[in-house]
Parts: sequence; C-alpha cells; structure tokens
Amino acid sequence: TEYLTKYQLRDGRVFTFYSDLEKLKNEMLYFFPEDRRNIHYFISTCKAYQHIRVPASKPLDFMNPFEFTLFGLRMLPAAYPFLHYKHVSIEDYIKTFRNPELGEMISRFLGTEYNIHSFFYICSSVSKGDAGMIEGGSLQLVNRIVRKYKSLGGKLFLNTPVKRILIEKDNARGVELENGNEVFSDYVIASCDAYHTLTKLLEGKYEDKSFKAQFKDSVSNPINTSVMIAFKTKKNLMRFPKMMDYNIEPIRMFGKEITHFGVRNFSFDKTLPSLHHNTLLTVLLPADENVYDYLKSLPKEQYVKEKMAFGEKMLDLLREKMNLQKDEVELLDVTTPLTYERYTNAYKGSYMSFVTTQFTKGLMRPGIIKGLHSFVIAGQWIMPPGGLPIALISGKHACQRICKIDGRKFINKEEKPTLVIPSIKKVKPI
Repeated sequence: TEYLTKYQLRDGRVFTFYSDLEKLKNEMLYFFPEDRRNIHYFISTCKAYQHIRVPASKPLDFMNPFEFTLFGLRMLPAAYPFLHYKHVSIEDYIKTFRNPELGEMISRFLGTEYNIHSFFYICSSVSKGDAGMIEGGSLQLVNRIVRKYKSLGGKLFLNTPVKRILIEKDNARGVELENGNEVFSDYVIASCDAYHTLTKLLEGKYEDKSFKAQFKDSVSNPINTSVMIAFKTKKNLMRFPKMMDYNIEPIRMFGKEITHFGVRNFSFDKTLPSLHHNTLLTVLLPADENVYDYLKSLPKEQYVKEKMAFGEKMLDLLREKMNLQKDEVELLDVTTPLTYERYTNAYKGSYMSFVTTQFTKGLMRPGIIKGLHSFVIAGQWIMPPGGLPIALISGKHACQRICKIDGRKFINKEEKPTLVIPSIKKVKPI
C-alpha cells in the first residue's frame, strides 16, 4: 500500500498520506511548514511504534520468563511514547498542531473519540508492510484457509446458522444447528461475535465479567461500525487515486453529521472479477450507536426507503467530486449497522471490536470462559486492535490452548528466539 489515502484540502490541493514515513514527513513539511517541530515528533513516534509487536507466535500467558522478557525488550523503544499516548484522545492530540487542517486529516481517518495510540499503530504497521489493502480482497484470504482446512479433512457447514452450543456438565460437546441437527465435537471454538456467543449460543448461562463491563459501558467502549455505499461504473478510473477523501458541506446521515467522505477505487485491482467491464467504488462512513438505534427504531419499509435515499444523495456527491456523468455511475447497495447485525450477528452492527478510546482498559484476553470446559473464544473481540490478521492469530492461539488442554504438542514452524537488546531513543511528546 503506497499510501493510506489522499486528502482534498480546503484550497483544493491534494495531500498524500504516504505509508513510507520519510515521504510522509516531506509531504507534511511541504504543506504545513509552520508545524515542522510537531511533524518531527509525529514521525519519530510512528518510527518508535514500529517496534510494537503482536504476540503472533503464542499467547502471552504461554510464554516462559525468557520468551516474555525477550518479547518486551524488542518493544522497549516504543515504551515511552506508548505509555504517554495510550490515554490521549485524537481530539486532544490534534489541538497541538499550529495548522488545524493537519490535525483534521488525522480525525478524518479515525474519529476524535479514538486514542491517538491507535493512529500511531496504524501508521507504523503500514510503514513496515504489516498492514494494507489486500489484492483480490479478503475473499482470496478466506479461500486459502478453506482449501487448507478441507485438505486436512475439515468439513464446512455453509448457510447453516448455529442455534446454541451443546453443554453437558459444564463441558462443550458440540453445536445444535437452526435446522435441528446436532454436530458433536471434542472442543468448540467460537469465532463469532462475543455478545452473540455469550447471550445466545451459551444462552446466558456463563458470564465473562470483562465483556459484561465493556458492553455495559458504551462511553469507554463505543461500538465500531459504519455505513458503506457501493457503486459501479463503466468509466476508466485509472487516473483517479486508489483512495481519496473529499471535503463536503455538512449533511446528515441518519442523525450523524458528515463533513467528508472517502472513496475507494478498485480499478487498480485486476484480480477482482469484472462484470461487463464495471469497476467497483465504495464509500465507508463511520457510524455509532446513535445511528444504530435510529435505524433499529424504523419500520422495515421506512428503513429501506431511508437508506436508499441516503445512497442516492451520496451518488450525487460522488458524481460531483469525481466529475462523472449521470449514466456513468450507479448505486449498487447501502450497508448499514443493521446489515452487519443481520448477516453476522454483530453486536449493534460492530464489524470490529470496540473503539479504543482514552478510557479503554486492556482488551486482550485468553478467550476462556470461567466454569466452561472444552470451549475457547477466538476472533478480534479478544485481541486488539482487530481486523483479519488479528482474527487469524487468535485462531492459532485457540488451537494452542486446545493442544495444551489435550496434552498435545502444538506443531508450528518458528524461528528460534535470539536476544537482541535495542537502543532506547526517548521521543519527546507534543
């Protein structure tokens, strides 16, 4: 991923938020020279965050003292900025810039309710190639997993919702499907929504105090959801950026004010299937619990009417900003928090785990429910910051936990750890 996105500034110029930190620094200095000092600190902090690691090899509680110490030492250069910024909101951080438009770009990427720690982590991850847009989309990643799973004798039950998890004497023994069939197993791994797992699949019989506290405190743990609008066009859009964020006059989206929108242009991804030479465009707009509550309160016919009307409004804005004629682009569909809830049982439409705010406490957890055996939770709800890579790692951790319970050795090809103590460079906060 060459850049996170491009931003249309107030004067019409376009700023590129490069993934490469040196390019990003030069771009920032060119557009906002009055913030030279703050830009230097911002880039230095992003570089420090490059040392932060996700425990991919094994869960933290599975590490021996040597492994745990080594894991911590590798992240030592990030310790000072991490602890300093962990509870600083984006809203507070961006106030330190002399030019408010520089700060606005950060808040246009992540909402002001996030802590700035999250943004530093994103920038550092993209800069070192640990995050980005997947060529071919997430489907290619899923298909590889499916092929591997089937090759090992795994069996998939598609379009078959699970009604509940079968429990016998506090031991998970399989699942009951909505069609009435039962599938028995030695262990059950739940990689679906945490709230759905605890309240429906486990029928509220087992409690996780940490999850319960987070679901109850929506101020410290806001939901992470959105409204996505999809369009198709036959026009060649190769001259347009892959990602572009436009300023607009304020509009209302189901009660929430929108002042900008980002367009993802899929013309560059030749691995995606094309129907009659159509190109896909998507707009992803952050939503919140108020948007979910408003849409949930509507009768079905009114809900469909309002979401499609909003889609048409965004279609007009898209035509205006990208200079497209009426017959060159059309609306495909509008996805809302209710869509995520309907298809994936996501808690209030949360397609990722909670938003990490300045008040957020530790989100990482083992995925073990007290009092319930032969059962493990996997997925991005138990391991920050969320997303596909994190979900995959949590699946690996779930397998490791099952192997330990079963007294089996977990077989995994890993490099032997070597002790390297990095130098500590203190980064002065803004």
